[in-house]
Amino acid sequence: MSQLRTVQVLGGGSAGSSAHVRSLAAGLVARGVRVTVCAPAELEREYDFPAAGARFVAVPRRADPAAVGALRAACADADVVHAHGLHAAVRAALALRGRKGVPLVVT
Repeated sequence: MSQLRTVQVLGGGSAGSSAHVRSLAAGLVARGVRVTVCAPAELEREYDFPAAGARFVAVPRRADPAAVGALRAACADADVVHAHGLHAAVRAALALRGRKGVPLVVT
C-alpha cells in the first residue's frame, strides 16, 4: 500500500487556521501521511510547516492563472485536498478542475 498524500491549502492564513494546519500536519506526518501545505510565503516563515514534517509550497493568495497553476502542480499527486476557508476552497476547486477522483474537503 502506498503512502497517503494530502495537500492542505490555506487562503488568507488567519492565525487560528494557520496554527491548526501546522498541528494537523504534524499529526498526519506522525501517522505516516505525506503532507504538503500550500499557502502564501509569509506563513511559512511564521509557522515553519517544514519543522512539522510537511513540504511547503508558496502559493500567493490570488486566483490568477499563475497562482492556480502553482496550486494545481502541488496537488498533482494528492489523494485528498483539504482547503481551510472559503478563499482556499475556491482556489483548490479551480486547481482540481478536470481531475477525477481527488476529494476536496472544505472547512
